[in-house]
Amino acid sequence: MQIPKHAMPRRRGGGGRRLVAALFIVVLIAGAAYAVIEHPWSNEPGPSPKASGSNSPRPTVNVKHPIKHIVFLIKENRSFDEYFGKYPGADGTTTGKILVKGKPQDYPLPDAEDVQPHDITHGFVSGILSIDGGKMDGFNTILGGTDKSNYNVMSRDCKISPKSGSHKAGSGCIPAYYQYADRFVLADRFFTSMFGPTTPEHLYTVAADANGVVDNPQNSQVTGKFMCDDPGETAPAFDLKSLTPQQVKQIKFFEDHVQGHNPEYVFKIGDFWHQQRLCFDIPVIGDELDRAGVSWRYYTDGERIQNALLAIDHVWNGPDHRFIQDDTRFIKDIKAGKMPSVSWLSPPDSFNEHPGGGISVCAGENWTVQHINAVMHSKYWKSTAIVVVWDDFGGFYDHVKPPRYDVMGLGPRTPALIISPWTREGDNPLGGAIDNTEYEFSSVLAFIEKTFDVKPLTARDKRADPLSGVFDFKHPDLSKLVLDYRSDCPYGSDLTKE
Repeated sequence: MQIPKHAMPRRRGGGGRRLVAALFIVVLIAGAAYAVIEHPWSNEPGPSPKASGSNSPRPTVNVKHPIKHIVFLIKENRSFDEYFGKYPGADGTTTGKILVKGKPQDYPLPDAEDVQPHDITHGFVSGILSIDGGKMDGFNTILGGTDKSNYNVMSRDCKISPKSGSHKAGSGCIPAYYQYADRFVLADRFFTSMFGPTTPEHLYTVAADANGVVDNPQNSQVTGKFMCDDPGETAPAFDLKSLTPQQVKQIKFFEDHVQGHNPEYVFKIGDFWHQQRLCFDIPVIGDELDRAGVSWRYYTDGERIQNALLAIDHVWNGPDHRFIQDDTRFIKDIKAGKMPSVSWLSPPDSFNEHPGGGISVCAGENWTVQHINAVMHSKYWKSTAIVVVWDDFGGFYDHVKPPRYDVMGLGPRTPALIISPWTREGDNPLGGAIDNTEYEFSSVLAFIEKTFDVKPLTARDKRADPLSGVFDFKHPDLSKLVLDYRSDCPYGSDLTKE
């Protein structure tokens, strides 16, 4: 199978989410004895040393600030249950719920396919329809979900080789991601920051805010250009600062009761939207990192809707534009000894695991392995934390009710893996742990802020838990989990070895 180059068209309007035209990321162990100290924001003592992924007791160390590099790796459009519904000990499920004539019914989740047959709407309205006020039973009522192709679950190992049958049930497996969960931390309460879709979710990963935007770019005028480079592009948005408490209450009511009142309540919500030009200024964490003298890079595949900084005027049209680099620079910078303190990393379309468009999860997993291997093979491994998430739920079923923060979300859970020598020990097969702490994308920003002593941007990252359940800064395991690429992918098995 040929690699799908930009296999899916660059999506606008939430990938079919527009309802109507008007609405829609050395600790030096030298054999000496170390004293135990608390990390500055550790909430609890670390576990006692015991067998870890390296099958040896973890040492006790005296290091005040072990994390010097943070990588925020953001992939596309998957829910926790779709990827880790079968993972032992995690809060996953293999039985979903659907709505049939307004009443919930159980629906067993079949084995997933490596290549999803088509995209599924996963925008703001699809999010509230799917959540259904917390009942988590409306995923079959969204566009692309009526055939229930969004009800499935990946496995550790494939029953069918993706190379020979990527569109067959049972070809969907994620052995590398399972191995990372086995050895490091799998967070099973990591929610998306809002109901969807891609562009505003990515804004939360850099700003803990989306400026009220609730959809992907619309009304494009310049082919191949996006946001600040297209003067016509807009998206519907709430004017959050102008909403009264009563209006917020009304909007939340409409959002929580939209099933059975669609499209009526959707239009009522839309009455609070305006068209926001997608070139505006809100604070981003890069601003604070600049002031603190902390290096950062935003690695992404050019002009695309996943490039959140394309919408930030003072970044895209200012001196910080130089920190936006092609995704291929990430490994080159590591090899050149120039790894920044904070990296955002977004894969090209062919490897981002987005459903539809011929995109293979197997190939996307290999791309992730390639980049994590590069870090592990480098001098930076001992001081790095890698956070792997997916940017929204992608329309896929998930059974856990998201917390309600505001009119924007939270949205359904994303898979989240935190990979570092400093992740805490647990009962997973290679000594990894399940973390049940409540997180969202702003939690990664809160972790960055705590690590580099910079101030929060918004109420979101100020309240967000800074990954407090992930790390044990007393008992590291510096051993590496370097994985081989899968050879059974329809493409992407021949990536450069790192």
